[in-house]
Amino acid sequence: MLKATGSGKLILSSYGAIHEINLAPGEKYIVDTGHFVAFDECLGFVVKRIGGLKSTLLSGEGLVVELTGPGKALLQTRSTDAFLSWLIPKLPKHNN
Repeated sequence: MLKATGSGKLILSSYGAIHEINLAPGEKYIVDTGHFVAFDECLGFVVKRIGGLKSTLLSGEGLVVELTGPGKALLQTRSTDAFLSWLIPKLPKHNN
């Protein structure tokens, strides 16, 4: 994770659109780690595993973030995995 502090504009990059959520005090929200972009420092978070340990270790999938308000989080509408799944079949094949 990176921490940004100071004043001025911060430029973020994402796969897809940025969706902003605002959580009230104590409100919880669960999001796949592949869609998590940024969050307020005051927002609580816990990374949790879903599914089996084998799938988590071998594929990196199966991790979610449970957010707890108050605070704001920015989510991306597409994940890196979804982008790569779309892109890789479109790449030219090299014949050796």
